Amino acid sequence: MKNKITAILLISVLTFSCLSGCKDRANTAKVPKTGNEEIKPQLVVAANPSLVFDGRNSVIAFNDVKNAMSADRKAATLTTLYDETDWAMVYKTGEDWKKHGIYGIEKWHNGAHISSDKLGSYSFSDDGTISLMPYTTAAARLGAYEGGTPSEAGLLVSVSGNEQNALCYQIKEDGYLAIPAGKLTAIDSVGEIKTGFLAEDNDSRSAAVEFIVNTRVVWSGEFVNSTAGDGTAVTELSYPDISGIEVNAGDKFFLSFKLDAKANKPEDIKPAKPAESGGKKDNDTAAPTEQVTDIPIMDGYDSHFKIVRSDSADIKEQQIVTKLRSAMVSVLEADVITVTDEMGAAANELLIGRTNRPESVKAYDELTSYRANNGSDFIIRMDSGKLVIAANTDYSLQLAVNYFLEKYCNSDKAKLPSNLNYCYRPELKNITIGDRSIASFTIRTEKYPSVMAVKAAESLAQYVIEKTGYKLKIEKDTAETANEILVGMTTRSGISAETFKSKSLDLVKGLSKKTLGNDDYSIFIKSGKLFLEAGSDYAANFAVTQLIAKLKESGTLASDFTLSGNYKKKDYTLTDAYAYTWGDEFNGSSLNRKNWVLNSKFKIRVGPYYSSNDAYYLSSKKSLDNNDPNDDFGGPWINAGNGFMQEGYLKNTISNSTVENNMLVQTVYKTSEGYNENVICTDGRMEFRYGILEARIMQSSANGSISAFWTRTRDGAKVVNEIDISETFGEDKIKPNLHTWGSAHTDHGSMISVRNIKYPQNGEHFYDTFHHLAVEWTPDFINMYLDGELYLSQDITSDTWAAFKETTYVVFSCTVPSGDYADGNNPGSIITNQGVNQYAAARLFDRNGDGRIDINDFCEKQYVDYLRLYQINSRKYSLSAK
Repeated sequence: MKNKITAILLISVLTFSCLSGCKDRANTAKVPKTGNEEIKPQLVVAANPSLVFDGRNSVIAFNDVKNAMSADRKAATLTTLYDETDWAMVYKTGEDWKKHGIYGIEKWHNGAHISSDKLGSYSFSDDGTISLMPYTTAAARLGAYEGGTPSEAGLLVSVSGNEQNALCYQIKEDGYLAIPAGKLTAIDSVGEIKTGFLAEDNDSRSAAVEFIVNTRVVWSGEFVNSTAGDGTAVTELSYPDISGIEVNAGDKFFLSFKLDAKANKPEDIKPAKPAESGGKKDNDTAAPTEQVTDIPIMDGYDSHFKIVRSDSADIKEQQIVTKLRSAMVSVLEADVITVTDEMGAAANELLIGRTNRPESVKAYDELTSYRANNGSDFIIRMDSGKLVIAANTDYSLQLAVNYFLEKYCNSDKAKLPSNLNYCYRPELKNITIGDRSIASFTIRTEKYPSVMAVKAAESLAQYVIEKTGYKLKIEKDTAETANEILVGMTTRSGISAETFKSKSLDLVKGLSKKTLGNDDYSIFIKSGKLFLEAGSDYAANFAVTQLIAKLKESGTLASDFTLSGNYKKKDYTLTDAYAYTWGDEFNGSSLNRKNWVLNSKFKIRVGPYYSSNDAYYLSSKKSLDNNDPNDDFGGPWINAGNGFMQEGYLKNTISNSTVENNMLVQTVYKTSEGYNENVICTDGRMEFRYGILEARIMQSSANGSISAFWTRTRDGAKVVNEIDISETFGEDKIKPNLHTWGSAHTDHGSMISVRNIKYPQNGEHFYDTFHHLAVEWTPDFINMYLDGELYLSQDITSDTWAAFKETTYVVFSCTVPSGDYADGNNPGSIITNQGVNQYAAARLFDRNGDGRIDINDFCEKQYVDYLRLYQINSRKYSLSAK
């Protein structure tokens, strides 16, 4: 039997980290402190501010911050506080307030940079001395100065230095604000760590505290030690009910602090003994509570484990599970059963991902509670006879699978210790953009992005996970937040929403700045946002690869950082080592006949691999010569089960395919004899095997026509494949499918199409907005994408899919359906059954402007902005183009 896995694993990453076991690791994403940092004056206050609007709507800071921190820790992000609440930490600069950047969620630090043993503090400075932490006195072990008692629950607000800092709330609606009575308690210690701000060391120490609404001070107080207070220290401040403050939406409330003190002496704030640090020690196994035994990976001729994944696992997690199973089958030379957690629990389960089993829940609780920046962490353990593989991101889950395969499933004779408990927690660093941690940024693409733009965003997010442990959100340009990394052209670059709907050259090609060519990019920081503007999606992708290279050099981008350049086509320097190898931008005023011909499907197909039921029969008025661009076929078509026409005549001609405004425009319309339509392809002009094929399309899907984009093997091959990236079937939808032909035709629709039909979002249409449609075809899988979103993945490694090793050509069509081909959807049925267009857009049924809705007015157009092919440098990938 096989003794090793042939696939190259990422185990070197883990080996380099020199980690094993559930070892205690620093909970920050910062460069470790040397112990020689400058001591800063720092005030720590326990507060529980609440705001009441119009006597009924309450806002409690503790709840909002606690919930935000919980969400961020679970998702390994740093964006929830600023993006989904109205609270922020700010500082005064001149007459204005500016938001602090969020550097991490980590242990609390005092002014001497000594950390406590508690987690859960938002850090707003690179040294952690400005922070915000929800607390309960039962858990936080807060020590107040004499005479003070902190509230049982609230926020621990820590500020340092001599700037004016504040906890700020942005008011959401007009009305009247009230602040219920409460108190602010100065804290002397957090756990064993001293704060020391109000120490009695003969130095005058004070801190001014104010409640401010916009610029109006509505309450003030002052913390002082006895030296500053003429012999009387003030370590707790009480404030009364404050009400009747008229406010408007957008106004701001500040709980402000301004310190006036020297830094503490080291002896006043350094603990007598080091703080204890939790976590398990460096050990590949837990302390045995029972006799340790070895568990063979095989039970006789069968795998010992059955793989169980979450029923709600997304497509990417499912792909990781599929790769795990394939690798185990290869090594063990035995079948490995895979089920979802909807099945009842059983013995000998391999639990991968966030399943509903208690053993998985326990592991994930440990992952998220240990440290917030857990995106690169994973756990592999035996628990109650089950093997658990837990990780909080796709990146770390793949690392965990690779480690398991290399270490514990490298042979059919491999064994696992019954007390296995491996926890991977690498040392992490911080990455900054300007003065802010990259972890506080959200990556945004255009509203309807290409797969290459999204892959670029994902590669940047993965790099950030690897280095910082935080997971950046990737979102489309449907909202705006404070800290953004903008990949490609967004509304922040002046792109109008009409850009995605217009067929005019200025707007459609306006996705790039006129100062940037298709291959060009420009990276810069402006207003706290990182822009990666580009003349195309592939140039934006290349820009991200160059940004990552810069981050690898220094780990930081100065606020005045700029970088520009261009991508050279056919260079394998895009994400995942792809290159732009072929495409048609449809520039100019006519169709490039070196790339396109009429669809060869309109010849009679002959040969031993096609049955009569698969052929098209015609009674010609003219002969059909595919090499003659002026030869239109005008004969009646008889559909033998797989055609595009119903009654009447068909004309498929190059003249129905034009280039206007640097776009391909395909037209289908009614004539007195039947319909004129257009089907063009690259048969004999360009054929390829494997790669990412993507087009930006506005479909002809409003009034019963079929808009389609697909690939197909040339006729005459022993086996034929067809990849339907999209067919509309007379409706405003996208329906993917896969077909194979050998001795017979197999329609894989029951596996592919039925559960993966895509419909427009509410209020949108595919016929009036440009969208990106793409297929990623590799030797192992076929992925389908809509606007960069992976929505379908099919493993093609089994013999069932052998036809997908054949080369294919590309087809664009704008046609009408025949018979029951589209379940009765066609222009005539819309008129007959609806009376008006079923999408309330009858603009295409009154072509002559006589005010009547008539089938003779039918006309639809498909617009294609560009078609692009990306491939990697591998012998398995092929391209033949004129």
